Amino acid sequence: MAELKKVVVVGASTSGMANLGASVVDELKADGNFEITVISRKSSSTATEGVNLIKVDDSFPQDALEKAFTGQDAVVMTTNYQLFGQEDRFINAAVKTGVKRFIPSDFGCNTTNANTLAMFPMMGAKTRVNSELKAKEGTGLTWTAISTGILLDIGLMTGFLGYDLREHTAEIWDDGNSRFSVSSKENAAKAVVRVLKNPEITANQHVFVSSLETSMNEILSGLENAQNVKYTVSFAKMEEQIAYGKDMLAKGDFMKSHKLLLAANLMPGYGNNFAKEEKLWNDVLGVPRESIGEVVSKATGF
Repeated sequence: MAELKKVVVVGASTSGMANLGASVVDELKADGNFEITVISRKSSSTATEGVNLIKVDDSFPQDALEKAFTGQDAVVMTTNYQLFGQEDRFINAAVKTGVKRFIPSDFGCNTTNANTLAMFPMMGAKTRVNSELKAKEGTGLTWTAISTGILLDIGLMTGFLGYDLREHTAEIWDDGNSRFSVSSKENAAKAVVRVLKNPEITANQHVFVSSLETSMNEILSGLENAQNVKYTVSFAKMEEQIAYGKDMLAKGDFMKSHKLLLAANLMPGYGNNFAKEEKLWNDVLGVPRESIGEVVSKATGF
């Protein structure tokens, strides 16, 4: 397979904390071997230094995507849930313009595991994208889905995991010892670059990478060490959190139903301890592993 040099990144906003796309752009630039184009909504703030920037209407019209994708080797999607159900227009534009590789916004938990999908049905949107990409394999478009586990630095900064970095409080589920895969945002971006630099072995593959496998208790210890403070800890029962999440999901409160996603990461058999339940690609691709201290420091700034 020919080298993938010309890369389009969709979703590289510099606003907010969950800006994975900006980290992907930074890693591509640091590598020095890519010609980078960023497609951004007109309403979005995006770093432009060292990249070709294309601003499009917020609806991402098909003709604008086709124009932007023409002559490109790869498309990397780092968009969030707001585009769930709309990815087909990006895939179709990639096929029509002869793009060679499509990396969907699959970053996170294991979207191939039936238990995880049953626990948090919103993940089904990512699975549908991957199925559509598989159906396009005969067109010349290849794909790579990258599961990273929870992006721990983002999860800590946003409070998703139940740790308050300012008030120094933590909510630990059950005994806090369940192990699950996590990555730093920086390492997830490195995985994207390594996939692009290894097009043959990653073609039409679901790739699992992680910085480390950890637990709620280890994260707590890492935070206390990094911030040099003792956290106030409360405890929650997994079954109660799942019941609450399901109730919120039924009421259409998707933000509060995120507890179901956290539950899927903590429960054995849900495929989210990649080192134990899947095949890690870190060594194959050259994606580094990290310690809990290294990842936590990226969230706390210490």
